[in-house]
Amino acid sequence: MITHKSDQVKEFYNRQPFPGPYTARSVKEYTGHNRYISFISDAITHSRRVLDAGCGTGFITNYLAKIYPTKNFTGVDFADSMDHAVKIKDELNLPNLKFIKQDLTSFETEKSFDTIICQGVLHHIPDYQQTLSRLKGMLESKGRFIIGLYHPWGKTLQKWLPNNYHSETLEIDQEEHPFELSFSANVVKKMFEGYKLIASCPGVLFNYSNGGLTTYLFKKEERNVTVD
Repeated sequence: MITHKSDQVKEFYNRQPFPGPYTARSVKEYTGHNRYISFISDAITHSRRVLDAGCGTGFITNYLAKIYPTKNFTGVDFADSMDHAVKIKDELNLPNLKFIKQDLTSFETEKSFDTIICQGVLHHIPDYQQTLSRLKGMLESKGRFIIGLYHPWGKTLQKWLPNNYHSETLEIDQEEHPFELSFSANVVKKMFEGYKLIASCPGVLFNYSNGGLTTYLFKKEERNVTVD
């Protein structure tokens, strides 16, 4: 059943790449008006090695690699949208960025990262627990984990309140996706036991058009080792 749903998700994103196509010029001219991207950008200020897990067409990854040329970025996604991400990377000439086309549920690397971004991805993965555990294993001590997840209240309000989507791509992603989950803030905190919640963005009530998508910034806490 999980495999069947996972295949449906992959087929969906091959048909409807997210966040959609864009140009190298749009990356260069981007002014930071998206609150999620601004939140993520501020959160990685002191990072050195960043993983964007589920990067889609790669707009966020390409943008961050451009404005932070001294940081190293890796973007991973299983959909054909990766071809567009690589195309824009090459046009922008970003030697500090590498894209890998692979399913997050089986992605492995010998590298470790001090920051992992997983924005709007985990709630579309049937076996999200295993995937989250795999990603956590790639995070360094005191590393930061930035994760964006739908909120149950946001998904409920989305069904009952008038909704003007900003784009057709967003509307299709919200209304026609074959699989999605949602998580309250308390559930998310339990998912990140051993981590400290630093900040979150934005409020659920003001973001129901996007399913209450909330981005959380967690910091991995050091474990105290007792020596007898």
